[in-house]
Amino acid sequence: MILPGAAVAAGLLWLWGRTDGRWGTPVPQGHMSDAIGDTWPWVVRGAAVASALYLVWRSQRKR
Repeated sequence: MILPGAAVAAGLLWLWGRTDGRWGTPVPQGHMSDAIGDTWPWVVRGAAVASALYLVWRSQRKR
């Protein structure tokens, strides 16, 4: 649950940065639901890739 949680935290950090205009296109006032809708597929993909890479790494570890 750590890696998917980290992916969600990264997605929230990305949205926070966009609302403050720190990076990416700023989120227009009242359009946060659109920004979340654009971001969540990338968060899910990131969580899946991170989990898969972790499982591959653990399967290759010697005992």
